[in-house]
Amino acid sequence: MGETDGLERIKRLGIATWSIVGLLALLGIALFIIYSIHTVLMPFIYALAFVYVLRPIVEWQSKRGIPRIIALILSYLGMLIAIALFGMYVGPILYREGNGLIQKFPTYISTSVGYAHDLMDKYPFLKSDQVTDIITGIEGSFKTLLKDIALAIPTLTANIFGGVLNLVLGPIIAFYILKDLEPIRKTVSDMIPEKYRAEGMHIIRKIDCIVGGFLKGQLLVALSVAVLSGIALYLLGVDYAILLGFLIGLFNIIPYLGPIIGGIPAVIIALGTSWQLAIIVIAVLLAVQQLDSIFISPRIMSHQVNLHPAVVIFALLVGGTLFNIIGMLIAIPIAAVGKALYLHFREKERDSIGGEAILCDLKPGAEDTLRVKNEV
Repeated sequence: MGETDGLERIKRLGIATWSIVGLLALLGIALFIIYSIHTVLMPFIYALAFVYVLRPIVEWQSKRGIPRIIALILSYLGMLIAIALFGMYVGPILYREGNGLIQKFPTYISTSVGYAHDLMDKYPFLKSDQVTDIITGIEGSFKTLLKDIALAIPTLTANIFGGVLNLVLGPIIAFYILKDLEPIRKTVSDMIPEKYRAEGMHIIRKIDCIVGGFLKGQLLVALSVAVLSGIALYLLGVDYAILLGFLIGLFNIIPYLGPIIGGIPAVIIALGTSWQLAIIVIAVLLAVQQLDSIFISPRIMSHQVNLHPAVVIFALLVGGTLFNIIGMLIAIPIAAVGKALYLHFREKERDSIGGEAILCDLKPGAEDTLRVKNEV
């Protein structure tokens, strides 16, 4: 009996090892393909973003008897109205605050450094050549970084948006994907050999569920943090509050370091008014982060799909290193796909999964829903 159990464990270990090797090989092939075609990926990245954002709205209307093409047109009209309102009211504010911040930020940095020198004058034991060199180095680094950012904005904008062509192609591609979603699913299904069709479609639906759930969840969390931070900074009288809230929400996507990076500009700007305001800003931003950790993220992500923070950071670093801004945009979806494949093959070999398991309910004929299962 013991010998049988030992052989069974060795067999499972072998299966798990080769599954990991297979996943790594698939990842390598995927990265090679992405590297080969990365220059033409942007319109399709935009298209997928539009699909994941608009599909729930289109499906909701279709369930209520509205023809799919009409639901699509209404969804696009709603999206255009939202973009127009953003461009009319929020866009100019962000542009104005961004220009003002770039011009005044060196002054804020100098003021912050002045506070540090005043503190060392008041408490001589803090003063030393090493501390002075560190402060001077930080001041120089911030000013150099700001100059580099100002010079890189046109290039960064071009890389993200890829010109007018990508902005036009993305929504057009998304429109036809949403319009012909069922025929596309059937075509993909028919392309898979019949022997592997059921399993293949199960994997595809699970990937779709995990990628879409994670992206929607992170978007909602980032939006919530951005709104809360922006309102709090505005009520405190901090300059450029709306822009700072936007940046805090954007960087909140990066685990651990993101909230710190996003909050530093707010603290430095608050120091331009007084050190007391800076302390209040730190306390308020910490409170927002605690609110996010305790209430916002658990409530939103419990209905979506989560990735371990270390995986997110690793994916962003690898994506940024390999493909710059495009790599960072596609890094997290690729990591989510990897998790979907890992979970599938892990579930296939064992009836239950220890620890946290994230599964998609993929009943035939039903909408893909998410359930999160925690087992001790």
